[in-house]
Amino acid sequence: MTPPLAGRNAVITGANQGLGLEIARAYVDAGANVLICARGEGLLEEARRTLTLRAGEQQIVAAEPADVSNPDDVERLAARALAIFPQVHILVNNAGVYGPIGPIESVDWTEWARAMENNVHGSVLPCRALLPHFKERGYGKIVQVSGGGATNPLPRISAYAASKAAV
Repeated sequence: MTPPLAGRNAVITGANQGLGLEIARAYVDAGANVLICARGEGLLEEARRTLTLRAGEQQIVAAEPADVSNPDDVERLAARALAIFPQVHILVNNAGVYGPIGPIESVDWTEWARAMENNVHGSVLPCRALLPHFKERGYGKIVQVSGGGATNPLPRISAYAASKAAV
């Protein structure tokens, strides 16, 4: 039986640990080729090795360090994906941070704004980078991971809740 994502190529952000790594595992198990990214190079390489052990002989598992809130990093990530794969079929925007925890009037504003930038820009920039490719090819799927912060926000985690609601 052919795996459901055999021959499909996916870019998965925030995939060096947690939910992102689990998503990448599921994609590899379903037969997809994956390019994972995250900011932490050490964990990213460890995740790539772990996924490679799960992959089939013909599957590609690649990793590219990138901060998805940085336009230059995202352009480099998209270029790497298009260099590795003849076509990118799927973009999974999973990367995100909680940001500062505490009352809105006393949390570090720079950290609060950085969380918004990371979570919102980090979802929009990869879309902007790959949408022209998807349109040119007439195909592309974008999965935006928002999480419970948007629908059931927790007290004192306002940057996360606001940014995930925006996503």
